[in-house]
Amino acid sequence: MRRESRILLLLALQAGITLSTFSQSDRFTYAVTDQVRNGASWTVLRKVDLTTGSFSNVLLDGGSPMTAMYRSGTTESFRNTFSDTFKLYKPELAFGSGVAAIAYDRRSERIFFTPMYVDQLRYIDLASRKVFVVNGKGFAGTSGAKTDAMTTLSRMVIAGDGNGYTLSNDGEHLYRFTTAGTPVITDLGTLTDAALNTTQSIHSFCSNAGGDLVADNSGNLILITSTNNVFRIGINDRMATFVGHIKGLPDKFTTNGAAVDDEGRVLLSSSLYADAWYTVDPAEWKATIYKAVDGVYHASDLANSNVLFSGPAVATQQPSLNLGGSALIRLYPNPVENDQFTVRFTNLVTGDYSLQLTDQLGRQLLEKKISIVSSSHAEHVRLQHDMAKGVYLVRVTNLQDQQVYIQKLMVTKLK
Repeated sequence: MRRESRILLLLALQAGITLSTFSQSDRFTYAVTDQVRNGASWTVLRKVDLTTGSFSNVLLDGGSPMTAMYRSGTTESFRNTFSDTFKLYKPELAFGSGVAAIAYDRRSERIFFTPMYVDQLRYIDLASRKVFVVNGKGFAGTSGAKTDAMTTLSRMVIAGDGNGYTLSNDGEHLYRFTTAGTPVITDLGTLTDAALNTTQSIHSFCSNAGGDLVADNSGNLILITSTNNVFRIGINDRMATFVGHIKGLPDKFTTNGAAVDDEGRVLLSSSLYADAWYTVDPAEWKATIYKAVDGVYHASDLANSNVLFSGPAVATQQPSLNLGGSALIRLYPNPVENDQFTVRFTNLVTGDYSLQLTDQLGRQLLEKKISIVSSSHAEHVRLQHDMAKGVYLVRVTNLQDQQVYIQKLMVTKLK
């Protein structure tokens, strides 16, 4: 059992550690499902406990005409003027005919989404459970206009920079939207295939449409398509690099939702496959079955605020110093299974150093000053007992703020 939270201020002062607020990784994900487990109508919102795999009751019924919509930033009711003669897209409903693109923003406590085939950004204010419509210009044209299969939006995420991103099915449009106040939408333009993409193009609609986006801590979007192909997309250069195909999934499994769990794995849901969801190790892109308490729902999309740890941006901007052939820094145990890990320094130049622990977004969680006076030195670092499971980064710098060591740290169950 996880111990009750304890105040570490005294320990921190005794050890010379400066603690900032520990940011907790989400141990949940939001999911768009049907009212029933095996249904195929993507119109209700639920919350999934990632620890147990249990699903909440319906948080919001986006398919009910009783769910009102309001203009963003106002209390004014919203009525869609988009003509839907054959009642195919249902823009008058909060979730329309179904939603396959949602993104959770922890800062504003909003869930952003766009209904299938409706060019309109909407969001749920989680505090009030009200649905707001960002009126005016839509992603591709007049807000509320019909889109087609190529231009519809079924992949969405909030990245580490605080902005939302969504990608058209044909890869021709990467859109960015702000998340505070009334969102502002920007079309960043078309994606470009990396030179290595000889077998898969991001613009291949048949094989690389659908799926979902997650963000990493290095300024990239990770696209997992419905056919289980993986692309890494640079936000700044819009370059799409084919990473590979997910191994270990059943032949009939299509990826429709993706979210990063609190241990740094990618959780996948399907809107068609009823037997199970899967988690994927991003180191090998290999899937294993995800065990839920009472089984899973079909789910067209998933969303939480966790990002994928794919290596710190600082590692490329500030490479580690050459310490010499006899110098060695080693971290253990890794993964951490209790509340402490050790960093051992061997034959390092004597002097003062700084050890920092950061989360996946680069936010500093603790800093400890280290004074090395001998050829062998072991530094013990104690973690907060209610610290979230997940992947963190340990970094050691000298007095000139030059990086001498950097290592991923996996925190599992803290006793």
